[in-house]
Amino acid sequence: MMGNIHLRAARENDAAFLQEVYRYYIENTEASYNDCVKPVEAYMESIRELSQQYPFLIAEDEAGRPVGFANAEPIRPQSGYRHTVELTIYLHPDCPKGQGVGSLLYTALLDCLKEQGFYCAFGVIDSQNQASIALHRRFGFAEDSRMEKVAFRHGKWLTAVYMRKQLRSPEGIPAEPLPFTEALGAYPKG
Repeated sequence: MMGNIHLRAARENDAAFLQEVYRYYIENTEASYNDCVKPVEAYMESIRELSQQYPFLIAEDEAGRPVGFANAEPIRPQSGYRHTVELTIYLHPDCPKGQGVGSLLYTALLDCLKEQGFYCAFGVIDSQNQASIALHRRFGFAEDSRMEKVAFRHGKWLTAVYMRKQLRSPEGIPAEPLPFTEALGAYPKG
């Protein structure tokens, strides 16, 4: 399937797709610790704001239908954390698993973050989501910490696993990361 997948930068009109995907994962899994789906306008705002500084990628099939997305965002709001990001990746529930779509998205996302000059990336994963933990390990992430039983969803307490990947050595005074809008290169807006 991977040969038929095209990556591009997210656009505001992808908001309904994001909402559909999040709805599935919020209602049916513990992959997201959110309890309710945001309005489409909130996803539009996320795309608009995040993609100024951080990569926000959409995977499309050969017919141009979105099948997955991956993005980076600030791990914390304080400015001292500006060289570190938290990553998100979701595939549409109908996207065939094990076909390389998630790997393609994560490869592109991590390459872009390195090009932009970010230093560290985290994936925050529910401890029961072994497929996502395995994906992160394949990409060189290692478990950094666990927050035991910090979220309550679907009638049970959940544990968040923080997986970390060092993108570059944290030595000296770092340059400011390039905005995603300057690093688009291979990810056209259209």
